[in-house]
Amino acid sequence: MSSADEEETYEEEETRPLNAEEATSIATQFLTRLGNKRSLKPVKASLQEEIYIVEVGLRKKTAIVEVDAMSEEIKEYEIKTKVKESSSSFFPLTPKSILLVCGIVVISVFVSSLLGVQSFIGSIF
Repeated sequence: MSSADEEETYEEEETRPLNAEEATSIATQFLTRLGNKRSLKPVKASLQEEIYIVEVGLRKKTAIVEVDAMSEEIKEYEIKTKVKESSSSFFPLTPKSILLVCGIVVISVFVSSLLGVQSFIGSIF
């Protein structure tokens, strides 16, 4: 009798559907096996019928992995490049470009002082 009870318990555990955490873990492990070893950031996991749709952020891409909740297998996956959101800022210069312009100005003033051009500029004003 005890072996029949153990078989029923085993079958119940086997047919237990996944939860969102387990589906996310399966998706991130799958993406790691594909070669995405760094910067895996789970963003969202949702259940639609019996398929979990897990969205994972990569460095410059987003992966969408579909995991079957009953069989725990990957049904489909897609990796897309992230679309940059256009910033509506009034000042279009980035900090990197500002540093570049400041560096050019500093170098040009230094070179002009070495060449004696600064005294010429001072006599004009």
